[in-house]
Amino acid sequence: MDPQLYQQVLLAVQASHSPLASSGERQAAYVFCEDFKNRADCVSYAVALYRNPGGCDALELHTRQHFALHVLEHHVLNHWSFLSVENQHKLRIELISLLLHDTQSDSADEPVFIREKKVSLVAHIAKRQFPQHWPELIPDLLQVWSTGACRQVELVLLILRSLAEDCVSSSFNTLIPPARRKDILQGLNVCLPQLFPVVYQELEKRYSIYKSTMTTKVQKRWSERLLHAAMAMLKEFFEWVPLEQPLNPDTNFIMVAVLFLEDEEFQSDGAECLQAYMTRGFGKENRALMLQSIGLIIEKVENLNLTNLKPNLDKKLMFHKKVNDLLVTWGTCQLELMLDHSGESEMALLHIILRTMCKLFAHPSIVVTEAQIIFWLVVLKNKTVLKQGEAYLSEIVEQLRQVSFDKYFKLSSPERDEPGPYELACMCSREDFDDHVEYISYYGNFRGRLYALIRLLVQSNPTDVLQSLHERLIFVLSHYRFGTDHLSPDCEFCTDLSTTYLYHEGITSLIDCIVKQLPAKAMEHESTCRLLQGILQAVMAYDSPDPLLKFRQLLVLASFAKYYTLDSSSLTIVFEILFANIDFVMPGENVHGRMSTDTINVRRRALSSLVSICQTIPAHILPVLPVLCTKAHELFASDRVTDTEGVMLYEMLVLVSNSMESLDERVRFVEQIVQEPITHWTNPDTTALVSSPQNIMNAIEAAATDEKVKKGLCVILKSLTTLYGIAKRAGATALGSSIYNTSAFDGAWPHLLPNLVALIRSLHGLQASTIKDVVLQSSTACWLLSISIDEVAQLLGGKNQLEEEKVSKLPAASKWSKWHKNVRDISYHLMGVAVSQKCFYENPQVAAVLQNSMLSDLNLMEHRHLKCALAYVYLPFLKKCPKELYSSLLDPVLTMLFGHFAQRARIIFYGPNTGEKLDSTLWNGLVVGIEDAKQEIAREKMVLELTRQIMEFIENAVDPRTVVDTDTGNPKHVTNPDDAFLREYILFQSAILPFTIIAVLIQIICWKDTLSCRKAVLLSEKLVNVLYADVRFHEVFGRDLFSAALQGLLHEYVGHVKDDGLKWEIINLARNIYCRLTLGLIPVEECKGIDPCNQPLRPDSSLCAIPRDILLSLPDVTREQVDHLDSLLREKHSMKTQKNAFKELLEMPILAIREQRASMMSPLTSLLSNKTAMGRKIIDLSEKLILSDKEAVKHNKWQQEQTSDLNIQSLFQQR
Repeated sequence: MDPQLYQQVLLAVQASHSPLASSGERQAAYVFCEDFKNRADCVSYAVALYRNPGGCDALELHTRQHFALHVLEHHVLNHWSFLSVENQHKLRIELISLLLHDTQSDSADEPVFIREKKVSLVAHIAKRQFPQHWPELIPDLLQVWSTGACRQVELVLLILRSLAEDCVSSSFNTLIPPARRKDILQGLNVCLPQLFPVVYQELEKRYSIYKSTMTTKVQKRWSERLLHAAMAMLKEFFEWVPLEQPLNPDTNFIMVAVLFLEDEEFQSDGAECLQAYMTRGFGKENRALMLQSIGLIIEKVENLNLTNLKPNLDKKLMFHKKVNDLLVTWGTCQLELMLDHSGESEMALLHIILRTMCKLFAHPSIVVTEAQIIFWLVVLKNKTVLKQGEAYLSEIVEQLRQVSFDKYFKLSSPERDEPGPYELACMCSREDFDDHVEYISYYGNFRGRLYALIRLLVQSNPTDVLQSLHERLIFVLSHYRFGTDHLSPDCEFCTDLSTTYLYHEGITSLIDCIVKQLPAKAMEHESTCRLLQGILQAVMAYDSPDPLLKFRQLLVLASFAKYYTLDSSSLTIVFEILFANIDFVMPGENVHGRMSTDTINVRRRALSSLVSICQTIPAHILPVLPVLCTKAHELFASDRVTDTEGVMLYEMLVLVSNSMESLDERVRFVEQIVQEPITHWTNPDTTALVSSPQNIMNAIEAAATDEKVKKGLCVILKSLTTLYGIAKRAGATALGSSIYNTSAFDGAWPHLLPNLVALIRSLHGLQASTIKDVVLQSSTACWLLSISIDEVAQLLGGKNQLEEEKVSKLPAASKWSKWHKNVRDISYHLMGVAVSQKCFYENPQVAAVLQNSMLSDLNLMEHRHLKCALAYVYLPFLKKCPKELYSSLLDPVLTMLFGHFAQRARIIFYGPNTGEKLDSTLWNGLVVGIEDAKQEIAREKMVLELTRQIMEFIENAVDPRTVVDTDTGNPKHVTNPDDAFLREYILFQSAILPFTIIAVLIQIICWKDTLSCRKAVLLSEKLVNVLYADVRFHEVFGRDLFSAALQGLLHEYVGHVKDDGLKWEIINLARNIYCRLTLGLIPVEECKGIDPCNQPLRPDSSLCAIPRDILLSLPDVTREQVDHLDSLLREKHSMKTQKNAFKELLEMPILAIREQRASMMSPLTSLLSNKTAMGRKIIDLSEKLILSDKEAVKHNKWQQEQTSDLNIQSLFQQR
């Protein structure tokens, strides 16, 4: 060893960590250290440095030791596979001696980073050698354990934990090949009879020391550390050891974990171990083990105090969550097994479990409650539970109802100043959430799930539910009539943080939830109606000038729409309240001037409730239609409504008119209402304005100085909004769906459509390069190509994401971006109504109409505009296009759409091809008012929304589903005949559409959005299932789609990792393609009259060899491996087995590509040779694993010798 080099290493390590060194000195030290790690003789220097680190203080000593361990780890990772077996053995002996036979005393302080690096180094060696080349690993570790030094025992436990963890963690994230994992786990499994008694003995010993009053602080601290380490190791072992092993009477670790639940220091460890065990698949053969385990657990948990959170709230809350997760995990994984052939004993045990979970359901933390909701939904729908648990279920349902009602109020915010009785809940929220914003975001999802549970609870006993609801309403209205805290500074009204508002918001939301979900039969009972009447009268009697409280009152009035059919007298009062609040203004405000947001919300809420009631029960409103017309006319005549509010009044009147028995009456009524807006829309000035993009641009420029032009632009928006409101409501049914095949509005379309088509064509034409350049150079019209501030806020998740300083500096002309958005949206909405009409398709020029409007300049449409067009126009067109026009109209339109999006997706997801130039502003509007980083986020969000919209559109085309029986507890998804006919045409009759759809799916499968990717994978599989037999699709399935699936697995999108569930779905798609196309195999469920194990061979002409060739082209995949895969797929017909086989074959290519990518991305790539990169891999050992019985006997004998003098009494078992 060169002393000079040794000193250089010491100086380099010191310089790289010294705050006094310059950046140049540190960089030079880094380079020297990296060079040193790749020296052939670095091991001898590292060993010497670790043994004799020197240093003037402990920090410098540990820094040098850590560098030495890092060098040794680097050598093992990169050079181990190139060493001979003999040299591997020598190096292992030297390193194990260096690391495990430590002479330091237990009182010496060793940093965590040194201990972790030791564990990592030994684990790396074990992964490469155990058990074939290192069969004595466990005896070696137990020999170290037997020395009795706490430091060494902890090290052994951590090594065992690391080794097991790497083998049982997510299969897609581990670096250990599947064969190696199996060998390691089998080797560990054989050693369990030797290992577990030692671990159990150590647990007894350390727990005895920990509980003793005679131990020193050092002894107690080490006992704590060892107990924590042992439980952490057992948690990893519980995920794979034989199910009976943890319940072995001699080493009953389940009992240990259960008893630890009552020890404050180790209770979380115990809960984690038990949860890991409860995730296992017990199966019918091990059902008794599961029942025994959950019986032990629930016996302990039932007697724990799970309501006390003081002191140490953070620690106790964490434990309560773990216990809750444990029970929920049991319910998710084992409830069905328990109920299979359940008897009295099982139902009695279930009663205790449900009762205990009810206690936790009432926990102050909403996170704890939320975790249980899915479980309760399953339990309360289970027929076995409902039948056999009837005796005790009513009590549990009552508790669930009370807690659900309590938690429907947002009273546990972490930022509440004086929470009163909700203090504990607020304290929990401070642990669970960073601030009020995060709490509200979480609470929205929580209340949504709670809504589903309350809906189920309402079905069981509506009368009791309404009685409880009435009592709560009376309490709120009597105790919280007006706001007292967090009032607005100007009017001293409630804000959304006021306690009074929180109570009103909660009770009205609860009423809305319950009343809407009341079963129809419940409304027939007198007691139910009496309670509903009491609730409604209390709501109507309440009066407050506070706009927030008034808003909640108006909202809940719409919830009683079905009840009004039974009590028409109440409806009169409700209408008076609603019409009075349509004209609501606060002092100092003016309808056509300045109105606060709260005022506008009250007025709009009154109108929305009015429209909702009329839409739900139009036939019952029809007798008073003249009265409604009179009141609406009074509002119009006195100019007391805004343009938007006027549209809602029109909608309300049209909804009621739909109940007229005579079509002629309906037509005349609609004609009267539509006459004025049609006149404005078709006047010569409007016609000229919408005829070209140049005219629109010129009008925008002139609007600043010409009031007439400005008014004309406003008339466009008002007319279109009014016409859309009338058109969409004409023919609406009582259930809120639109039938659109009535002719009440048909007479208006010939007048409306010409200008609408021209307007859409002009708006699209703004993106044409010749027009766009001129628009961007203008001072005012340039804002037509900008994204409005409201859109930006929506993309970013709220106005709080905007930069007020930048927004305030925007000129007044920026309002035209919002005008453009509103005009385009309402145009698309109106065109969507048009394409839903039968009369639209009677026009022989219908194809030209679409070509000159929606399809014009399709390749230039911004992402946000194309997304709206798909949702508002193309989706109704897909559903309503007549069958006789499929080939001449639907086919070419969809082909153009799908073809364009496939091309757009390729470019936006993966960039243009080499040589292609891409305009940076293409498909992206101008984003203003935010910093550059947020602008990029907004653009990404627009791409995301467009992609999800196209996936929804494809779903409606090839896999349409209609939800039926929504009023029952068991809604179903069915395919109606029209949708089935559409699917049949697209998939089997169209020559091009299937290929264009597959082209889109191929692009999305490899993209980063999990939701879109999952939908694309599932739809692709369905297409493969129905089209695989057609040889026309073999190339696109076998090459393009199969390659895309592999691409999605092997090359993950930069900065995004697909979740394991999605990866399994992608693997299943690849497996399905391979089995059907390459091997000619079909799933068992399709083998009607055919033996799945002896399926007839299909002729080669009907098979596709491309997928097999692709597999053979992958790195580290051999022909023998593919042959073995083929044999397994033919012999094993379990889908799970086949997916596992496919996954194991793909793991080696995944590791190779991941390694290659890491080396390419590393800044030190130049220092790593190809040989080094190859050496990092963990390779399978050529020696076959042989688990000798003699070896097991030898281990048993050795273990008995080690423990023969020890009295292993079960310290943990019940006496």
